[in-house]
Amino acid sequence: MFRKCGKKGNRRSNSLTVHRSPFPTSLKTNPLTDQPKFDTEENQPRIPNENATDSFFAMLEQRADHASQSNDAISTSDIRVTSPHLLELSGCRPEDDNLPSGEQFDLAAEPPIQLHSVVLRPRPPKPPGINWQTPLLLYVITWYSVTMAGKQAWESTASGLLFALCVMTILTCHELGHYIQTRRYRIRSSLPYFIPMPIPGAIFGTMGAIIKMDGRIPNRRVLFDIGISGPLAGLVPTLIFCIIGVQQAQVAPIVGDSLQFGDPLLFQWLSYYVFGPIPDEMTLCINPIGLAGWFGLFLTSLNLFPLGQLDGGHVFYAILGKRAPTLSVILYALIVAYVIFMLAFIWLIMLILIFLMNPRHPPTQDDEPPIGMFRTTLGIATLAFIIVGFTVNPISITTPDPQEMVLLAWLCSSQ
Repeated sequence: MFRKCGKKGNRRSNSLTVHRSPFPTSLKTNPLTDQPKFDTEENQPRIPNENATDSFFAMLEQRADHASQSNDAISTSDIRVTSPHLLELSGCRPEDDNLPSGEQFDLAAEPPIQLHSVVLRPRPPKPPGINWQTPLLLYVITWYSVTMAGKQAWESTASGLLFALCVMTILTCHELGHYIQTRRYRIRSSLPYFIPMPIPGAIFGTMGAIIKMDGRIPNRRVLFDIGISGPLAGLVPTLIFCIIGVQQAQVAPIVGDSLQFGDPLLFQWLSYYVFGPIPDEMTLCINPIGLAGWFGLFLTSLNLFPLGQLDGGHVFYAILGKRAPTLSVILYALIVAYVIFMLAFIWLIMLILIFLMNPRHPPTQDDEPPIGMFRTTLGIATLAFIIVGFTVNPISITTPDPQEMVLLAWLCSSQ
């Protein structure tokens, strides 16, 4: 097509939908050969005539001369053969809706007939291939780093493998929940990128996983389904591992300079149900399954905070719409004030990351359609899970009276 769309450089590539033809024509495709079949009212294909073809290319020469005078671009890729007898030219979106935006020439008509169309459909960009090599490599490295973290904690390769199996099951279910929904709604996204921490002293051996996703979400319903599917999918194995881990745990005295994990309400309820009240000088010694459950519980509840691009931010925006960003900024300011006042600098890195991502959630392409009562209720209940799954002091080191110390490490390893 030889064209000039508005100002110089403002060019669009479009394909046209033809509304009328001198002989109504339907296009059918043979699924076996993938070759088009063209039927007319007479059920006979029509063959282009030489006069029409000459007229078509004569018009192209005139367009070429005009394009060279106006310094416009020339692209033969905009000439499309839509059937054996139809040649179609792409057009520009006209400033005046009454003007034709492109031409289609029926080369089988007698005499040749030029057709016009004013309806344009943008040609979608060719989707890039899925990069699976890097996600697969990171997935394997994360398996290794989590296994090494478990082996270091329990001084056993079998315990390390069991810990890695539970942790990676939780993370994989969580990320697949997001990924399957993006495929369901045809949202361009990457495979999950797992984040390994293969360094000595890493407690869990991983920092979770992320998915790169197209920011152009059609509406709040799609945003809600994508955002909530990950936490719900990850919570299923998390709760199973928490229950099994608490049932297999042992009550033991606190050892000096021992690593203690905070007790979320859910863990406290499970512990009370299995062991009853536990004295202050005693603690639960959990195995790899229990620690993996605690990790999944903490990671899920942390990710449900209604801030920015966190899963809770997606759900929060889907429920409240354009009111959500302002409330998220207020919540972020309150959290920063708490961290400074309580000197809880363990959360400083997390707050910096959220600030860099922007605590305000971006809008969808159409915020008007409501998400419905079911999604709203489910979203509120999921966000409320923070109350039972989150702990402000997740990790601490305690030093009790030396006279009360026992060999807690031996008790834990004996499981």
